[in-house]
Amino acid sequence: KTTMHPTDALRPLLLLCYISFNYVTALHMSLARSSASRGVKNKLASKSIIDCEHFGTCPGCVTNEDVTDIEIVSSAIRYFDSPSIRLQRADKGEDDNFYKVVVPSDVDEWRTQAKLAVAKKSNWGRDGCIFGLYERGSHNVMQIPNCAVHHPSINVAVQALADATAKVRTAAYDEDAGTGLLRYVQCQVERSTGKICLTLVCNAKKYKDTQPELSRLTTELKKSHPDLWHSMWLHCNDSNGNAIFARGDERWSKLDGPEFVRERLPTSDPISERKDGLLFFTPATFRQGNLDGFDEIAREVARLVPDGAAVCELYAGV
Repeated sequence: KTTMHPTDALRPLLLLCYISFNYVTALHMSLARSSASRGVKNKLASKSIIDCEHFGTCPGCVTNEDVTDIEIVSSAIRYFDSPSIRLQRADKGEDDNFYKVVVPSDVDEWRTQAKLAVAKKSNWGRDGCIFGLYERGSHNVMQIPNCAVHHPSINVAVQALADATAKVRTAAYDEDAGTGLLRYVQCQVERSTGKICLTLVCNAKKYKDTQPELSRLTTELKKSHPDLWHSMWLHCNDSNGNAIFARGDERWSKLDGPEFVRERLPTSDPISERKDGLLFFTPATFRQGNLDGFDEIAREVARLVPDGAAVCELYAGV
């Protein structure tokens, strides 16, 4: 047995949470015991190369090749190999890969939530919108229609938005003039159905200020892709800053569909016959962009808790 400050024992788990929630490409890390030691196989990444056609110009990812060979992973490995961590273990002579850093999800098609900026397609401004990320150091929107890390439903939704805004002539927000309707969009995938919870962020103070332009857009989206949408929401943001969402529940309006996206909370035992719990998300609720990685972290945390133990959860977030 080793004498240590209570917080010392939590450091590996706290670092795990730090890595998983702050990794700039959102590829979640987890700690993993070897599959032989627990009799359950981890869902590890089947490949390490993303191979995205937009890499190099798109600011979204820091690597396109070996995702295990980047600084944040190397930093985690150095931490868990450090003498200060090794000396605190009661089983110093045993190495069961407990401190191994792994990528628990696939490296492509894992992102089930995306927030994208909107810009006008041309100087005319009434021939539709383009969607993407801001280029580095600018507010020029770069389109990423074939993003390799997006869930396929997100790429389909973005194309549907581009087509619909062109057809009904939706005006994109012009930050210099303060005019135009559509500022940002958020796409969230319900994994069990593959459907999209779509949030349209509009340059308006309240719902009535978006009409009739918004209704024309949502009608066209539902007409052109009736099976793609889980729900549609409006968020009103008439602020002058860069914030995607404005503060206040009154800014949100459900336009169509169910109120919640439902996601299963994985059990600690993948082969258990017990029913999983459910997590309920609205578009205003924080959720991980990589829910497959989140699942693996949740399973691993559950495995580390002894049966019948009392757990103190240290919540860090907003």
